[in-house]
Amino acid sequence: MYISINTTNVSIGGYVLEPEYLIKALRDTDSYIEMIYLNGGCYRFYKFLKSIFPKAEPYINPRKDHVVTKIGDNFYDIRGKADGMFLPLLEQDIKMCEEWSFARNNWLYRECPLCNEPIIA
Repeated sequence: MYISINTTNVSIGGYVLEPEYLIKALRDTDSYIEMIYLNGGCYRFYKFLKSIFPKAEPYINPRKDHVVTKIGDNFYDIRGKADGMFLPLLEQDIKMCEEWSFARNNWLYRECPLCNEPIIA
């Protein structure tokens, strides 16, 4: 199998994997995916993208509360292309971001299919 990697996409056997397509496919797998990667999991989302797009770089917003991934000339988060001002992640930022976790700070629940009320076990 032939694999080719450039700055903006990955080609596997002639098929080009665009970042936006991959992100949408992941986001569409479950209704909780976006919530997880926007509430403590954004740095881990960068690491996921980096595993597929080796030239991906982490950037952070000026408030230092959200990480996006730079691939080529574009920034991405779980919603797709991200707009805004972002700064390269510094070493001290990386240490902070590695501590972020959706699972440690949030919990998931199911909703009643009839009334959409939370079901708490």
